[in-house]
Amino acid sequence: MGDEDRIVVHVRYRDVEQVFEGPVEEVWRAVNKFFSELIPIFRLVGEAVLTIDLADLIEELKDLVSLSDGRIIILADKKELPDKDVLLLGLLGAYIGHRIGALPKETLSSSELREMLEKTAKITSTRLGELRKSGWIEKTDRGEYRITPLGIFKFREKRLPKIIAKLKKGASSAHTYNASASPAS
Repeated sequence: MGDEDRIVVHVRYRDVEQVFEGPVEEVWRAVNKFFSELIPIFRLVGEAVLTIDLADLIEELKDLVSLSDGRIIILADKKELPDKDVLLLGLLGAYIGHRIGALPKETLSSSELREMLEKTAKITSTRLGELRKSGWIEKTDRGEYRITPLGIFKFREKRLPKIIAKLKKGASSAHTYNASASPAS
């Protein structure tokens, strides 16, 4: 067999590299086997890894939480939201703020969260404990709190649609016009 019957194929897929060298038919089979075995594994791994698209998260939360002068501002009416949602919005604000460089850290102290929630230390502590137990937030070694990737995922999946629906319902009922009411004279 001469050199003209041999082939060299260099394959790089993400972090995996493989060089196949030999007769064309052997290399062809080896490359096909490589892709048929490896690509499904990468797809499964990709599906198993929880990734958070920061741009999507910011877009989803733009009417609920904002940042200004290094502070987190809950835009939604806190009185209309359950305590846990207010805490999660605050921690999401810290997460986003830190990722975009607007805040020095992604954690908040219990006193910062209490101030944001506008409730007693006991109520704040109880709600934080419930969120920790569910795995949505975690307490750091410094005693501060941060939202977990699971918390972000579950908030977006379970809480965010309810918050948006509730706020839309409240906004539409606040702007209803009663056509049968007589105009002021």
